[in-house]
Amino acid sequence: MNAGFLPGATGPVVCKKETMRTRFIKRLDAHLSPLGFGVMHLAKNADGGFPPEVHALLAAALEKGINYFDTGYFYLGGRSEGLIRDALVRRYPRDSFYIADKLPGWACKDRGDMERIFNQQLERLGVDSIDFYLLQALQRQSWLAICGKGVLDFLDEKRRNGQIRKVGFSMHDTAETLMLIDRAYGWDFAQLQINYYDWITQRAKESYEYLAERDIPCMVMEPVGGGRLAKLPPEADALLREVRPNASAASWALRFVAALPNVAVTLSGMSTAGQLDENIQACGMAEPLSEAEERAIGGVVKALQSKNAVPCGLCQYCVGSCPKRIDIPQIFTRYNDYMMFDNSLRLDLSYAFVPRGRRADSCISCGECAKRCPQNIDIPRELKRIHDMAVDLSIGVAVEKIRDRSN
Repeated sequence: MNAGFLPGATGPVVCKKETMRTRFIKRLDAHLSPLGFGVMHLAKNADGGFPPEVHALLAAALEKGINYFDTGYFYLGGRSEGLIRDALVRRYPRDSFYIADKLPGWACKDRGDMERIFNQQLERLGVDSIDFYLLQALQRQSWLAICGKGVLDFLDEKRRNGQIRKVGFSMHDTAETLMLIDRAYGWDFAQLQINYYDWITQRAKESYEYLAERDIPCMVMEPVGGGRLAKLPPEADALLREVRPNASAASWALRFVAALPNVAVTLSGMSTAGQLDENIQACGMAEPLSEAEERAIGGVVKALQSKNAVPCGLCQYCVGSCPKRIDIPQIFTRYNDYMMFDNSLRLDLSYAFVPRGRRADSCISCGECAKRCPQNIDIPRELKRIHDMAVDLSIGVAVEKIRDRSN
């Protein structure tokens, strides 16, 4: 096979000769590439289609050894599953790669919606079955909600009739919620957000170690922290370059995750041939980090933490005491990310992702949160300051997303 050549394409994706070997994951009965391709952020044409270069990049990834492709019902405006069909399913043997897809529980009012979405996914993908199927983006409340709609019976049925091979879930919550979800069903795998910054600050280590103890393979999303760990402040980047002068910040982040023994696949949203080769090389370095490398990463985390304007420990004590249920830890996290990464993030857009009604402008300054805070933070004052800053920094449509909450 000639990587990158497709009918109608202008030419091949030019890649170096880095390739990836698969590993046999006994619990999953599958040979998986350590690096998976996350099909979520690829470029589309103005008409919603995809340029030949995108098709060629996916083909190149497969031919260079990546055999795990992760998609979702709403990804790329609902077109990512069709992209997998056109770029891979119609052009390569079905048993040469695995497809991971997800059920968006928030879009399911009942069992009928689950059936409708799943059948549509099969049609979009052009397949009879899905290799790895996940309940998407679970948190405690969303998990309890979807359970009440019969999702476990739905998964059992699809498993029995062979339409789903392996069942898992992706989660954005604490280790306690992970335990709750795990005890409810015989999961084959789980997908967590893990990177070296979240390892301690967001307690990702606890969730990872729980899965390892239970011998549940872990798929990793956001290994580069949504891109934040690919562009570090100069003083943090210098710590890494002292140890490995020619390694990029992103490769450090990928290697940290790929070296964890219970990680089956590390997902990355690659958009260029250069990223593809760099990530293959980083994830192919499976040996544990040296002491010098661990110290360097520890120094980067401390350098990033030193930029925290609000010393929030994410203990959640404040949330339980808030009569308005304001998502205080998430607000502080988004603000701190803005500060830590040299203002490279848009605070207004990030803040707008906090659910409506749980943002800082709902605060009534009762002070109950501050009474419970072990860090003695004046939480009402900080909330007001962050909200005012987000509004002041707003441009374009984002200003409406923030200011209309006060109407």
